[in-house]
Amino acid sequence: MAEIPLFPLPLVLFPGGRLPLQIIETRYLDMLTACMRSNSGFGVVMIREGQPMLNHRDEQLPTIAFTGTLATLVDFDQGKTGTLDILIEGTRKFVIRDQYEQTDRLMMAQIEYLPTEALAVVPEDKQHLVSLLQTLLEHEAVQSLNLVIDFLDATDVGGRLTELLPLPNLFKQRMLEMKNPLARLADLETLIIRMQDSQS
Repeated sequence: MAEIPLFPLPLVLFPGGRLPLQIIETRYLDMLTACMRSNSGFGVVMIREGQPMLNHRDEQLPTIAFTGTLATLVDFDQGKTGTLDILIEGTRKFVIRDQYEQTDRLMMAQIEYLPTEALAVVPEDKQHLVSLLQTLLEHEAVQSLNLVIDFLDATDVGGRLTELLPLPNLFKQRMLEMKNPLARLADLETLIIRMQDSQS
């Protein structure tokens, strides 16, 4: 097991995904400084209930999912208003075995890394999902992430689609927790068809 700091957010990050964040709170600025010094990462976990920011010191910490993704810093820039603008990238999935908080209210966890998913090629009958992903990548905000995607890899395609599509967070979390990349693509396809039908 390993011990890592946690960054609870109202979203889901997959390995290989990238996410821009604006850091304001001192506990997270200190966390990032420590991570940069030790060349280590931190865990991004989805908030199930509560808020990511603490408005006052005695406020209750959010309830979080038990499966998350280790993230590392890709780039950072000092914002004009004193904030820190960063770009992070997901590297590997983990499950939380124990958690606690530090005196500065930073959430910490004992985690166990999950195995890398078995390599699976996107089937012929799911190529339309690749086309959908390529369309999403044309958006300016997505292009700024400089994502590197293997369009043959079902894990890559499923992860990026789940992150980029406007899907409910609980569904995205379930997709993260799945171990079979082909089953993930099948579930994504079912939901996308349902969404398209409801709009027609």
